[in-house]
Amino acid sequence: MFNFMNPFLSAALASLLLLGSAAPLTARQTLIPAGAEWKYWLRTSELPSGWTAPEWNDAEWATGRAELGYGDGDETTVLAPAGGEPLGSSAIYFRKSFTVNDPSIIRGLTLRLLRDDGAVVFLNGVEIHRDNMPAGPALATTMATTAVSGTAEKNFQPTTTMTATGLVRGTNTLAVEIHQASENSSDLSFDLELIGLDSATVTRGPYLQQGTPESVVLRWRTDLPTIGRVTYGTTAGDLSRAVEEKEPTIDHELPLTGLRPNTRYFYAVGTPSEVLASGEDFAFFTAPPAGTVQPVRLWVLGDSGTKNANAAAVSTAYETFNGRARTDLWLMLGDNAYDTGTDAEYQAAVFDMYPAMLRQSVLWPTIGNHDTAQSTTPSPTLPYFEMFTLPTRAEAGGVPSGTEKYYSFDYANIHFVCLDSMTSSRAADGAMATWLQNDLASTNQPWIIAFWHHPPYTKGSHDSDKERELIEMREKLLPLLEAGGVDLVMTGHSHSYERSYLLNGHYGASTTLTPEMKIDGGNGGATSDGPYRKPGDNAPFKGAVYITAGSSGQISGGPLNHPAMCVSLNNLGSMVLDVNGPRLEARFLRENATVVDSFVIEKVQPAQ
Repeated sequence: MFNFMNPFLSAALASLLLLGSAAPLTARQTLIPAGAEWKYWLRTSELPSGWTAPEWNDAEWATGRAELGYGDGDETTVLAPAGGEPLGSSAIYFRKSFTVNDPSIIRGLTLRLLRDDGAVVFLNGVEIHRDNMPAGPALATTMATTAVSGTAEKNFQPTTTMTATGLVRGTNTLAVEIHQASENSSDLSFDLELIGLDSATVTRGPYLQQGTPESVVLRWRTDLPTIGRVTYGTTAGDLSRAVEEKEPTIDHELPLTGLRPNTRYFYAVGTPSEVLASGEDFAFFTAPPAGTVQPVRLWVLGDSGTKNANAAAVSTAYETFNGRARTDLWLMLGDNAYDTGTDAEYQAAVFDMYPAMLRQSVLWPTIGNHDTAQSTTPSPTLPYFEMFTLPTRAEAGGVPSGTEKYYSFDYANIHFVCLDSMTSSRAADGAMATWLQNDLASTNQPWIIAFWHHPPYTKGSHDSDKERELIEMREKLLPLLEAGGVDLVMTGHSHSYERSYLLNGHYGASTTLTPEMKIDGGNGGATSDGPYRKPGDNAPFKGAVYITAGSSGQISGGPLNHPAMCVSLNNLGSMVLDVNGPRLEARFLRENATVVDSFVIEKVQPAQ
């Protein structure tokens, strides 16, 4: 296999990657263009293993311009016999040579591939890419893993970027074998584009994860593998501390440790030889020690993953409202990237939508049904799990959960609990419930805020009387949270804003709500009905406010008449929470930067 792990040579060298010409390489130069001319071999006999090497004699091979193939009617070069009959072979072979004058200075290669059905790609006799093919030797009789059709056979596959250590000075050869999923397949397609890169570019982030008083995790993505390096310090002009990776990668993840609590740090990301991303706003504050009393501001988004003008307006409204104030942390309540939570959808819905916030404040997400493509048993390689670094061993406080699906953390005098209403058991005796009870019993923080995706109370675009996830979270998990003294619960899923009274003990359908379940039936306004008041010792069953805030990307209406709700609005918006000592103020901020609902919870010390 191609070695992707060799370190790069200095980017300061001038680059000269040539394709049969004397033109110097700019930042990106096409080495093999789409629609290029290729040599090809149609015979069904097995080729010797040396056919992928540059020295192989392909003088007898035919020549044609891509797209090469048969059966679809869009080929530039038709490979099938007249009439489009199948070739009776599972593999067809292609070769193309190109010239490199000085390979020592080439930083990376980007490969774009159009294939029907599977492909194996070799550079100078060494395999560098395999797509839709089983592992192991690829023989003439080896079938592709699955048959492809529709857009999958007509479009280039997602770009693959790799190091360029396989290049040699002079003639280089790219060899490709295209395999069918069946011997009698009626069509075949092939085209390829190869691009040379002379410098890495940051394509995602940087973004902050798993912040604690003494550490933070910095993540970012580059368009080709590099050894990642972070320089940082407490003043913008002196980034004298550094940490770097040991091996090249595209998805970078570096912990910064030994930091001072509640301190601002500036940073830049790059490689050992160059800075790739930096700026005045590349800075963050470490968390204060658990128990610290100080003003804390949170921004909360629910179902924000529409990657459209609605989501942008909600984000801009918060920027306008917040001004230059510090956002200590922010939460996402699930359905962070529509429609199926792919890596590309997350890029558009999260990383391209909130770049400044991501590099300045730690994001804490929860998982929704669209983040898993509706799967309740997602793969460990789900993009959500791979792109976020979430605590499993109580790295940020609380009790170890052993999973990124649900976790807890502390910030100042707040204990946060993130639950998983989509992929984990919601049973009262399940692993998540058991962990939750232990976690709540372990905290002595005066504020407890819980968040997950599926709301226990809603009459918006979803109905908490009818849907299993919503019912089970209410019936099985709410009693445990209320027994643990939870103060505020925030969820999404229903595309509206709904805010409850101060409630306790409402675990049944909406029709079972009784006046006694309203600890305070007022609106919690600071200047109207007065704040909701609770004891300051986390006493059990003293009431919580439940918020459904799934309108940060779209609104979908609904009756909005749940009797547990004090306020129900069909408006786009997000939540802004300010916690300062014994006072929590929550606001619903519309996309036009106006506050249309707010309430206050105050903690009152028990009488001596």
